[in-house]
Amino acid sequence: MAMIVDAFAGKLVERLANIIEEKAIMVLGVKDDLQRFRRRMERIARVLKDAERRRIQDETVKGWVEELKDLMYDADDIIDLCMIQGTGLLLQDDHHHTQLAESSATASTRVRCSNFPLFSCVRSVPFRYEIADKIKSLNDRLTEISEDKDKFHFIISSKSSDDAYAMNEASYRQSSFLPESDIVGWDIIDAANSLVELLVSQHQQKCRLFAIVGMGGIGKTTLAQLIYNDAKINDDFVLHSWICVSKFYTSRTDLLKELIRNVGGTCGEAITTAELQKILCDVLSGKSLFLVLDDVWDADVWINLIKNPVERTTTKCCVLVTTRDRNIAIKMGTIHIHNVNKLPLNFGWELLCKKVFTNNDQSEIQRMKDIGMQIVEKCDGLPVAIKAIAGVLITTEQNKREWQNILNSDAWTITGLPEELRGALYLSYEALPSALKHCFLYCSLNPLECYLFKEELVCDWIAEGFIEPNGDASMEDVAEGYYMDLIRRSFLQPDPDYVDMYKCTMHDLLRALAIFLTSGESLSGDPQASQSNSSMIKLRRLAISSNRDSVSIPHLDCLRNLQLCTPPSLDTQMIGNFKQLRLLILNGDLIENIPDNIGNLVHLRLLDLEHTRICKLPDSLGNLINLQFLLLRDCKSLHILPRSITKLGSLRRLKLENTPVNYVPKGIGKLEHLNHLTGFVVEDTDGNNGEGCNIEDLQMLKNLSHLLINKLEKASKSTTVLLNKPRLKTVWLHCTPNIGGCNQQEMDRIVQVFDELCPPPCLDSLQIHNFFGEKYPQWMSSNSISTSLPELAYLCLIHCSNCPQLPQLGQLPQLKYLKIQGATSVISIGSEFLGNGKLATSAFPKLECLLFLGMTNWEQWSLVSGEEDQEIESSKLIHFPRLHIINIAGCPKLKALPRGLNHVQKLYIIGSHSLSRISDLPALRELRVRDCPMLDCVEKLESLQSLVISNKGDDSLPNWLIFFLQQPGNHHDNRFHLHLECSAQALKGCLKGHPHWGFLQQVPRLEAYAENGSMYLKYTKEPFSYQTNLDEGATSMYLTFEISPLYFVTCKCLYCL
Repeated sequence: MAMIVDAFAGKLVERLANIIEEKAIMVLGVKDDLQRFRRRMERIARVLKDAERRRIQDETVKGWVEELKDLMYDADDIIDLCMIQGTGLLLQDDHHHTQLAESSATASTRVRCSNFPLFSCVRSVPFRYEIADKIKSLNDRLTEISEDKDKFHFIISSKSSDDAYAMNEASYRQSSFLPESDIVGWDIIDAANSLVELLVSQHQQKCRLFAIVGMGGIGKTTLAQLIYNDAKINDDFVLHSWICVSKFYTSRTDLLKELIRNVGGTCGEAITTAELQKILCDVLSGKSLFLVLDDVWDADVWINLIKNPVERTTTKCCVLVTTRDRNIAIKMGTIHIHNVNKLPLNFGWELLCKKVFTNNDQSEIQRMKDIGMQIVEKCDGLPVAIKAIAGVLITTEQNKREWQNILNSDAWTITGLPEELRGALYLSYEALPSALKHCFLYCSLNPLECYLFKEELVCDWIAEGFIEPNGDASMEDVAEGYYMDLIRRSFLQPDPDYVDMYKCTMHDLLRALAIFLTSGESLSGDPQASQSNSSMIKLRRLAISSNRDSVSIPHLDCLRNLQLCTPPSLDTQMIGNFKQLRLLILNGDLIENIPDNIGNLVHLRLLDLEHTRICKLPDSLGNLINLQFLLLRDCKSLHILPRSITKLGSLRRLKLENTPVNYVPKGIGKLEHLNHLTGFVVEDTDGNNGEGCNIEDLQMLKNLSHLLINKLEKASKSTTVLLNKPRLKTVWLHCTPNIGGCNQQEMDRIVQVFDELCPPPCLDSLQIHNFFGEKYPQWMSSNSISTSLPELAYLCLIHCSNCPQLPQLGQLPQLKYLKIQGATSVISIGSEFLGNGKLATSAFPKLECLLFLGMTNWEQWSLVSGEEDQEIESSKLIHFPRLHIINIAGCPKLKALPRGLNHVQKLYIIGSHSLSRISDLPALRELRVRDCPMLDCVEKLESLQSLVISNKGDDSLPNWLIFFLQQPGNHHDNRFHLHLECSAQALKGCLKGHPHWGFLQQVPRLEAYAENGSMYLKYTKEPFSYQTNLDEGATSMYLTFEISPLYFVTCKCLYCL
């Protein structure tokens, strides 16, 4: 990404101010030189906001800015070297001084130099000369640059508004912001409905293509999403797939692999196009397919890659294409093209209001309408531009003066940008605080077709130096706030399937803007395909994306960020050549080793080796004293960590999940900045020669916020190592699965260990895996669980197989998600689960999702005990008042559901072999049932809209379903949808004229499948639609297929077909 020069200068000045009095600087004797540099940078920083803006339009200003940025990058490197060398000298001096003190009583009278021992001064002389020359050179260059600035007549900025932003972001981080729907007006609804009708209409042509055409940012993808999610599309096609093609897609094979995965296939070892096309044919054979190809720039992706296997093997296929170029749609062979028009002014205003006036205050909307409509008019009917400008307006006061300033901003008319990036898009970028500009531009390194993940961005932004701590908030908290703010301002688009918005995408126009602004400094793609090495000479960030088997990287002296996700492979020996690296990301199983010279990368802040096949890390890793993030998740061949990792004094995050390390080296407690430790292994007392940590070594890590501990059964004793951690949010406590069982002494000991692992009251998420004690820890079992864990929102108890009774979890005031899996000793769940006392006054007040999985001996579930049954009416309203989803799977002995689940909206039941009844669920909207052979009564589900049944083992439909559908009112709602997965014989009985058709024809919508979807019946009552690929009149079961036109030429003897 392109460094925002004014923000970079501000951070550089701040960094100099913070370190200039450090002993590491004093011992080198360069304090005065750095002071001089800082003062000059402070003066020059006052004009950089104007310079940053003017560089887009003025090549001369751009050259001046680039020269200044080069100097600041060099200064940043030199500051690092000063701190590294000075700190090293001080450590050596401490060691030398200790030796002298032990050998001589006169050590305290030895000669000193500038308040430092003579030993330090002598040893620092060579480096002092070297570093002094570099700093002098910096000052000389800065003087020359400062003199040149006067000819540009830059505007001097007042105090930056970024300060206010920094103060407000921490409070915003706590908000529950959720993005609004972007659908406005009837035009898009009408267009979606019309296209859906065309797509599902009967047609003699087996494979048909439709296109949505329009300029970038006009809403093509939004329209396609409406169509893709339409119930009729879901009913009419067995298979569905969405492929984002994009202008920058790099691999034909990757597209084929994604399509195969989307339709339920696996690629195995196939790597060539021909092999993958054959697999695709096998997966699609005999099925119908709805395929969306989004953002197509080249017709070849359909014509020469996907068309042949799709046309040859599907029974019916509709392809919906979105593209900016009508000629591409025509070349692909589309039979219908829908042109997306710009939003009318009134609908544009409606979209702006949805984004800005989140409280829907009509008086405010009317007051701002006149000037708001003028702003919308400048957006020229483009939804992406309107959303972007809304992201600016929500950060200002809602008064006409502020909005008038935005309307009159000259950023609307700035030149030097591609036409599609001018106006609202650039203005919204210009209005970002400098800190957010850094973070937004960094996102352009990610390939367009890939998701952006919050956790990865947080680490990268911190390692890049974009984030500063704010008050009590950690850098991670601040970075998460920045991520949410980019979503709020519509620069990032969250995946709607995830409430916590942990993954998102970036609109292709916004990505194009970021790529334009970062040109020359960052590259995402194939470095070998770059036009020339000269264009990469000042490259600072490189994310390699290539379909080559292997890739080489030219010598890049300035490179600070290198990313590679295999394929391709890389000769890792070259890594040591990139001396300025801050971030090194090497992922994938083609990475098998890391060279010893990685220890020379002294500037490195982040090392990500996840999913690689490395089997060892070099001891030189301990030289990386600036390293903040060491990410080693899912390294299946890595068993030993070097002891030198305990020297990584700046480390903030160590990730070891799913990596089979034998132990974590003793001394990890010295890493005082460590806040995220996952995969910590308790030392095996029988081995490792005492080199590994035990649980007591966690005592010193007071800044931990995330902790995952493995092999807790090896802890000989425990202490209150968690209770003293005031920032702890997430804890996972794991024992190793014990297949052979355990004795009473071992069970008692693990209970004692867990008793002392009481977490602090601030805990938000807790998981316990494979706990084999006979009772839960005291801090979970006591009546005071609500005070022990008052903030706990997420709880998973996995394979706690020896505990016969669950804790009183109903008293957790903030619990939203509860998962209990493998609790095989539990036979009954009763009122004790809700809380203490008879008839708890409140139980699970905020629980939204409840899962019971693999509880093979569970038989009874009741919300009250027998003597309280008469009082159920007075208490049921306070049990699970927010519970929306219940999922019960693998509980074969459960006989009945409790009364009082009045608010549940979704119920999924799988493998409950003893369950006989589902009833009295007034709010239930969706019911899914599979493998429940004893079920004989389903009733009193007044709100039910969706019923999904899997009953493949019987030759007929279950009796309870027949009875349920025959009861008046059970499917009176036109939205009611019945989905069946049954045997071929049962499906035959559902056809017209067969036994079950009499009551099935009253169902508003029906889908029924057999033989893994190859046989089907689809029916809609109104408007009437009936489709099947079964022969209804035959006495035996066989399929009918659509065939191409059949020609008979000179068949003189043919008399019958």
